[in-house]
Amino acid sequence: MSINLKKNTSITFLLIFIQLFLIFSIPIAKAETNIPNNFNQNLDLGEIYIYNVTAFNTTKPLEWRDVNFTAPLRGFANTTPGGQIKINFTGFYDKHPSDIFNIFSSPMPYMNVEFYENRFGNLVHNNTFYNVSNGEADLNLLFGYNNFKSGFLIPNKDFTWLKQQAYLQDEPPWMNASITIQETSTRISFIFHQLTSLQQRTNSTYDKISGLLVYTNTSFGNYTLEMTLTNLPNLPSEIESISSFYIYIICGILVFISIIFIIKLQKGKFIFREKS
Repeated sequence: MSINLKKNTSITFLLIFIQLFLIFSIPIAKAETNIPNNFNQNLDLGEIYIYNVTAFNTTKPLEWRDVNFTAPLRGFANTTPGGQIKINFTGFYDKHPSDIFNIFSSPMPYMNVEFYENRFGNLVHNNTFYNVSNGEADLNLLFGYNNFKSGFLIPNKDFTWLKQQAYLQDEPPWMNASITIQETSTRISFIFHQLTSLQQRTNSTYDKISGLLVYTNTSFGNYTLEMTLTNLPNLPSEIESISSFYIYIICGILVFISIIFIIKLQKGKFIFREKS
């Protein structure tokens, strides 16, 4: 019996070693520490996201304005069909105090926005606006509607809230609009048709996993823009994956059970020796 106890104890120690090995070898995705919890933690902030432009109003350059309407004009930008708009995120920071007509709150993504024209098949840099907020980018490029300034990146943890906020943008008489939302397991599209004023028409589609804008076709007065993201990252779905926190809990429970089993074995071994 003593031999069996030693054998069982050795097996138990082996099981504990395997469990501890699994705990400390679990591959955990590296998260950017400055990405808020309501955004995808695996988003690569060092990546340059490239949008191919298929339509743009070329009659005059785009006037780029600050969210503070009293501030001077920040400059002009232009692209062309066959051109590109590139963005790279610079981080997440507080919302600008003047960005009051925006339902999205702090911290929000900031980015550099580069404009390229297609000149006889060659991409030529036109202008870059540095470290602009997601709200400012939307204000100038019109990816959302009214206070729903979704910009280049949306939070991807509560789509019910996003849809509710989108529907609330129908505000007669000045912002009266027809609002449609189309959704699949991986994409969500917000379609706004303004029924008054200059009749904004916007169809913006976002990837639900990364939160990135993948397509937009928007117009307002003499402004038009249609573009498509060319390098959507293949990120793991945070919805389907099991949190590493819960994996640690499960492994911890297994180790705890194994320790209790060892203690019982040791007690049984001691009682056997006493009787012998």
